[in-house]
Amino acid sequence: MLTQTPSAAAALSPQGLESVTLVVGGEACPAGLVDQWAPGRTMINAYGPTEATIYAAMSSPLVPGSGATPIGSPVAGASLFVLDGWLRPVPVGVVGELYVAGGGVGLGYWRRADLTGTRFVACPFGQTPGTRMYRTGDLVWWGTDGQLRYLGRADNQVKIRGFRIEPGEVGAALSRMAGVDQVVVIARHDHPGDPRLVGYFTGNADPTELRAALATQLPHYMVPTALIPIAELPLTVNGKLDTRALPAVQYGHTQRYRAPDTPAEQTLAAIYAQVLGLDRVSVDDSFFDLGGDSLSAMRVVSAINTTLNTDVAVRVLFDAPTVCALAQKLRAPESSVEIVPVEVLQDGCGLPLFCLPPGGGISWAYRNLSPYLDCPIVGLQQIHDGPESVRELASAYADAIQTHDPEGPYQLLGWSFGGVTAHQVAVELQQRGAVVVRLIALDPILIRDASTATVVSESDVLEAILQAVGVAAEQYCRPLTYSQAQTLIQQEVDAEFALPSRRLVQIMVANANTNLQLNAQHQPGIFAGRMVLFSAQPVRSGADLQQCWRQYVAGEVTEYPVNCTHEELLNPAALKTFGDLIRAALDQP
Repeated sequence: MLTQTPSAAAALSPQGLESVTLVVGGEACPAGLVDQWAPGRTMINAYGPTEATIYAAMSSPLVPGSGATPIGSPVAGASLFVLDGWLRPVPVGVVGELYVAGGGVGLGYWRRADLTGTRFVACPFGQTPGTRMYRTGDLVWWGTDGQLRYLGRADNQVKIRGFRIEPGEVGAALSRMAGVDQVVVIARHDHPGDPRLVGYFTGNADPTELRAALATQLPHYMVPTALIPIAELPLTVNGKLDTRALPAVQYGHTQRYRAPDTPAEQTLAAIYAQVLGLDRVSVDDSFFDLGGDSLSAMRVVSAINTTLNTDVAVRVLFDAPTVCALAQKLRAPESSVEIVPVEVLQDGCGLPLFCLPPGGGISWAYRNLSPYLDCPIVGLQQIHDGPESVRELASAYADAIQTHDPEGPYQLLGWSFGGVTAHQVAVELQQRGAVVVRLIALDPILIRDASTATVVSESDVLEAILQAVGVAAEQYCRPLTYSQAQTLIQQEVDAEFALPSRRLVQIMVANANTNLQLNAQHQPGIFAGRMVLFSAQPVRSGADLQQCWRQYVAGEVTEYPVNCTHEELLNPAALKTFGDLIRAALDQP
């Protein structure tokens, strides 16, 4: 039997060791290592922190090509618990923190009472009073096969421009790419106050192609700023990964400068230079090699769409990061705006909160919930062409939710028309036999008289977008134009926000008018559970919101009035007054 860390095993050749049983442990085992070593022999992945003596879990014999490598199930004498931030067990498939209990768990750290108190905690699941469990700091989830999968360290989570990111999740996506052998993803702090996600890999893959592929699988903020090929991963003398020896990123120009030729190339080069703070940009320079990241990519695309009157999607810049390549892409019809049906707005631990879009069909405003919630926030977005009813829309949303999370249980939230659809999605999920544990709606007004459903204009949608980011537009006469909204954004909002493209605003207008009619025709089903309402004050329709919804809920309906208008409910300033109440509603058993 051979016992090695995954990094050390990756440096060895399996040839001539066919009779060896390989046990790896001590660090995360990438799927590529399983593909390398598992064929023709028994390979086991073992897990066990020092505080639990030796091993607390062992996997079944590993099979190549099976995806994320399991760390296994408890060994004899050990108990493993996957818990959320309030020490509650999480369901299968949901990420939580791993706690280890059993006879192998130590008593604490020698002469470190403070650290002992934070890591060796009382075990609420023990049969013997005084039983302790060790808080590992590892993020894991239970698979349907009864084995744990390792995601990464809880203390390795990084926050980059407001988004919580687990580098291990990015690394897992990168390791699945063709031509990639070993992977490590870290947050580098080469520039104070500007952390950037960087991926290192061994193999023969092209970094530009990898970045473009990742952009199709991950939210934009999780795509590494740089992907650096290296000959091998650096190891410490103990055979573990030495992150300090990973090379720094060298941002800069290509060796030869080539001036832009066409007017489109000249415009793109000027936009690149302005956003990145450079004097000039060669048409062969990659935007990301020059130091661009996912956030500045959004600003570049916004500037391109405004200047050239196009509808380029952000993903196009990942596909074609040079001025030359992007200029060619601009002539292609497939470069138009893209709305993804499910967008992860925040990573986290515990049950995801699925957020249904308001009338415009876009869920970006739910990012403002991030300061108040630790759970994953997942936005649903309206890509359905001409739905004929709220029930049809709810069925499509339920499909998307169960594709993202097949097991459940589910917690749902919606603002405005999103609250109406969230209720119907809850009904739909229950009819499918799923469990909906929480339903929260922010001012979900049912339209009972179709004649009151006024037509939504582009000006109305632009005002709603501005209100969502806390920008007042009183200085302009109505109707508000797209260029006026852009000016306000540039003057008053942090540079991290970019106004959606003109085409996307037009899509939101079309969605809003469709959904007004669907709302007026909708007859809600009956939700068997508890519904929590947050109502804007004063009430727009004059109706009693709680009384209106009580007939469609076979359970308690609780209402919390909020001192803001309907349009301001997801405004950061308004959320300061009731964001903690939303968290409390999610925490209720």
